Amino acid sequence: MKIEKAYKFKLEPTPEQAEKLAQMAGCGRVVFNDSLEHVLNIIKKSIPITDKKALYKHLNDLSYQDRKLLKKSFPNSAFLNKQLTSWKKLNHREWLDDAFTDCLQQRQRDFVKALDGWSKGKRGFPIWRTRKLAHHSTMLFPAPKKQISIQNRHVKLPNGLGMVKYRNSQPVIGELRNATVSLNAVGEWHISIMCLVDIELPTHVQGEMTGIDMGIAKNMTLSTDCCGNEGVFEGVHSFRTYQEKLAVEQRKLSRKVLGSENWKKQNHKVNKLHQRIASIRNDYQHKATTEISKNHAMVICEALKVANMSKSAKGDSENHGKNVAAKSGLNKSILDQCWGELRRQLEYKMRWKGGIYGEINPRNTSRECACCGHIEKHNRKTQAAFICQSCGYSDNADKNAAKVILMRYLRELEQAAQ
Repeated sequence: MKIEKAYKFKLEPTPEQAEKLAQMAGCGRVVFNDSLEHVLNIIKKSIPITDKKALYKHLNDLSYQDRKLLKKSFPNSAFLNKQLTSWKKLNHREWLDDAFTDCLQQRQRDFVKALDGWSKGKRGFPIWRTRKLAHHSTMLFPAPKKQISIQNRHVKLPNGLGMVKYRNSQPVIGELRNATVSLNAVGEWHISIMCLVDIELPTHVQGEMTGIDMGIAKNMTLSTDCCGNEGVFEGVHSFRTYQEKLAVEQRKLSRKVLGSENWKKQNHKVNKLHQRIASIRNDYQHKATTEISKNHAMVICEALKVANMSKSAKGDSENHGKNVAAKSGLNKSILDQCWGELRRQLEYKMRWKGGIYGEINPRNTSRECACCGHIEKHNRKTQAAFICQSCGYSDNADKNAAKVILMRYLRELEQAAQ
């Protein structure tokens, strides 16, 4: 079985190499923005709205059919690639010749892909790329076999970058498919290398079946008692841990003059805190999901719609929301758990192992009895205790919900087989 596996490493470029990387990323942003400007000029011929904000609102309010119809007038990536050649000849764009052409053309393909996502209603209309947002500074090398080579603790990059040192934490195995160099919010460069890896699936997948109940007080509760601590993963709550410190640093930032040197220093401190919060959460998630996938042949979760669960209760000027402060706190706790990312990791890790990953409707899983199937809201009188009002079965509420999740999936499999 062939799978796509990504390896991410931190780069340690010299000052000269870091400057060259920044220039390449800047050229990519310019080409993306020029392509966007080209498309907006086409749009303005049919939609005479001069105000940029109003134009974007109009574009994002269009129906699916109108978006699809408008997209037919947009150029494809091949046409934009030809335009790039003419842009390089302009007096104010001559320096684009110093950048790696493949990366610039890839940015145009990224732009066309973003337009495609907008036309299908999956995202908003593409916005301008700016150096203020670190994730706008990316470079994708689409042909790494020709453009990149890995030698010991150095990776050779094109466009005069040469051998760039990186933190070699694990060997890169498989056929190179693409590589992306990116900048994070604290000014660190990373390289992600996508490889096609051939793995052998076992004829018999070891482990037992488990259902997973995801919550806030306890991040994950398994229906089985393996993986230590009776199958309970408390989570790290990294945002809540640093929330007060982050608020202090953000207040300091608000008092600085926007764009000043002191503002930049304080903004770096805020970004470092955000980076630490994300790193702690990411480390926990990978360790927890790896442990679960190694010890189970079947993992079943709830198909939680996190975006709907974490919607703001603020309302608008006409319809004011209720319990806004409480809902805001709940939303922070929900997003701090990253249930969607946990499910994504469990899905691909179970697939790599050859096991089964599934999801079920979460409706009433916390109210249903794992023993008799009776559903009643009074079954769960407290956060921790579950006592069935029909058969008297008692258990930890999260443990009971995890058992219900597994049994529901097994029932669905049985019904599908009949």
